[in-house]
Amino acid sequence: PSSHGVVYPQNNGTNAYLQGQTDYSGSQQSDGSSGTSPAKEAVIRNRESAKSPDVVDGVFWSKTTERKCPGGFTEGDQKGWKNKIDKTKVVKLETGCGRMQNRMATFKDAAQACVRYRLNTDQIQGEIFSFYLSKLLGIDNVPPSSLHLVNTIDDRWRTVTGEIANSKWADDKVVIFTQFVEGLKPSYIPVEFRGEDRKLHPKQDLMNSKGPEDLCDLVQWSDLIIFDYLTANLDRVVNNMFNKQWNPNMMNTPAHNLERTSNGRLIFLDNESGLFHGYRLLDKYASYHRTLLDSLCVFRNSTARAIERLHHSGSVGEELNKMFSQNEELYNHIPRLPQKNAKILQQRIADVYEQIQTCKKQYV
Repeated sequence: PSSHGVVYPQNNGTNAYLQGQTDYSGSQQSDGSSGTSPAKEAVIRNRESAKSPDVVDGVFWSKTTERKCPGGFTEGDQKGWKNKIDKTKVVKLETGCGRMQNRMATFKDAAQACVRYRLNTDQIQGEIFSFYLSKLLGIDNVPPSSLHLVNTIDDRWRTVTGEIANSKWADDKVVIFTQFVEGLKPSYIPVEFRGEDRKLHPKQDLMNSKGPEDLCDLVQWSDLIIFDYLTANLDRVVNNMFNKQWNPNMMNTPAHNLERTSNGRLIFLDNESGLFHGYRLLDKYASYHRTLLDSLCVFRNSTARAIERLHHSGSVGEELNKMFSQNEELYNHIPRLPQKNAKILQQRIADVYEQIQTCKKQYV
């Protein structure tokens, strides 16, 4: 397997979302009436309200809107990151990056990484498999990440052996190096998702009232809601929603594990509860995830196409494990995504696919 770079799946399928649109205009009767049922008239009104070509195109963000938004992490960023952690010496290891045994690592060239150390393997699995799922979906808000092995006799670690001992890290333990992004600021939950009546639908009056920064936030939030629904991430918006029972102002505070760059790019941090821990607790938190998904009716076209492809292929588990093994030299050091988890993920992909179809029937 290649030691550098992400191997991306080929997508040669056609976009079914842009084909076979139903004409709900209604037929003209001889008496001059439209002959349209009340249900179809409601669809027509929704369709007209969604005609804001500079912002949305049906239930999708328009290309014009997406082009105004800052770019995210690229395949080149991931290749460069893997090359750095494979070849560059760590010269400093200090407290930082969240939980007790996580550390901030500084490389010889002054670049920095958040190093995730966990006793429970499933948290390492959750973080790294969530990262590769973001690659499968084409969601570029998750920072470059890769597995690494703690090895105090390796020249790359030798300078910080004392700090490793103080951190109570075990030799030969798999950790995750995630690129540290400087200058991050807290990110707040958009008003569309704060209240019990949360909704983001392609209404013209709503879209036209938004400035470029707010629109770009919503574009990225449409991906965030899908991503966190698929992984059943408990440590972001669901955290705010759940804690609202003790703090009524919780939805007005910054979103947990979500930061923004100076140019408005959202960074999806700390995904370790995804795909494993979050799945075990679905009985408790499923309603929160579902409420957020049901509130969403505007999507990035590329994300919808990825969902469609993975829904029809039924192979997300196989693709995720293949991508992981092709891109991580240490793929044999942690278990792959189990079949049970892959089935849950495949079902949640079907849920998102059905939500997109429901929105299309309502607005297109």
